[in-house]
Formats: sequence, C-alpha cells, structure tokens
Amino acid sequence: MNITQQKDSLEMKQVVQRAESAPSLAEDRQRPPTILLVDDEDPLRDVAKKILRSHGYTVLEAKDGNTCLKIAQEYPGPIHLLVTDLFMPGMSGREVADRLVTLRERTRVLYMSGHSNEAILSHCGLYPGIVFVHKPFSPETLLRKVSEILRT
Repeated sequence: MNITQQKDSLEMKQVVQRAESAPSLAEDRQRPPTILLVDDEDPLRDVAKKILRSHGYTVLEAKDGNTCLKIAQEYPGPIHLLVTDLFMPGMSGREVADRLVTLRERTRVLYMSGHSNEAILSHCGLYPGIVFVHKPFSPETLLRKVSEILRT
C-alpha cells in the first residue's frame, strides 16, 4: 500500500468513526436543541442565555469568534443553532458563521446586531435568506426567531 492509499484509508476510517459516533436523528429530537451563543457584550449574552435556557434550550456561550470555534470543535454533541453578534472585535459574526458551518454543516445561523441596516449591509454584505434579529430584542422576539429557524 502506497502513502496515498494509506492516507485515503485513514481518512475513510475517520469519516466512518465520526458517522458511527454521531447521534441519530431520533436521538437528536429527544434532546433539547443546543445553541451556541456568541456575543462580546457580557450583559447581553447573559440575558440571551437566560431567556434560551428558561425555555429548555441547551446553551453554550462564547465571548468571541475564536472561543466559539474552539467550543464547536470540542463539543461532542450536535450544535443546532449559532446565534452570533455581527460586530465583534477580532472576527465578525459573518466570519464566525462561515467557519463554523464548515465544521458543522447542519448548524443553522441567527445573526444579531444593534447597528443600523445600512451599517450591517456595508460591513457584512449579508445575503438573501439569512435570519436576523435587531438588538435590543424582547424575549418573545428572540424565542420566535430561534423557533422559526429550528423548525425549518
């Protein structure tokens, strides 16, 4: 067996191991959805976390993009939804989402921001079909957006 064949064989084994260790869709539906919440503002992140947890969601939290990606790489279960601020130091929410979805293809994304629509469009170049919530938001608005995304 040459080096290329060994590499291909190893990659295939890794894919099979990941598939075997991944929970089935039935198992996913029995657990509360897991949300990865990313915002550099501690008070807002804390409020959003409390709202989501009080409605049965499992919430993982990060204060920045790098921490978010580390959690996404290390968390053993599914991450159903990424809720991310668009404007954060270091890495924008758009970049966080783009990178996370390459790691976890089934993760959906909800963007949030307190900036004007013009600032959002010019900074992030958002595209049709994205789901967005303006900050500050009410608990009902956040929960409605999360529920809408998770149902699709």
